[in-house]
Amino acid sequence: MTTNHETRSVSVNRIEIVDAGGRVRLVLGDIGNPERPGEVFGVALLDDDGHQRAWLALDHHGPVLGLDRNGNAVLELGVDDGVGEVVRSGPYFHLGDADGRPVVGWQVDDDGVVISRAGPGS
Repeated sequence: MTTNHETRSVSVNRIEIVDAGGRVRLVLGDIGNPERPGEVFGVALLDDDGHQRAWLALDHHGPVLGLDRNGNAVLELGVDDGVGEVVRSGPYFHLGDADGRPVVGWQVDDDGVVISRAGPGS
């Protein structure tokens, strides 16, 4: 608690919130692949088995809000910043099937062109 108008801070790489059973249910900080630390920063909600089911993340491609079903991203809302392997930059919305394959999606590129996807494998 600050009593003298000074700003105090705590620096950590990751915060984990656990439930009454000691299971990690929320992570704030590095939420990416443990083998490549520091690539993805954000907030993740985990299920009873420790799998990320929802996340708000920022990586070198841009920000993304994602929802998971059985280990597959089935909904993503984000912005590709046009870095790396990204073909087009701009905001996007993707819905996937139970296996995570894109089924329906829209993206608006930097020129204002709307790219849409409808149907499996399209």
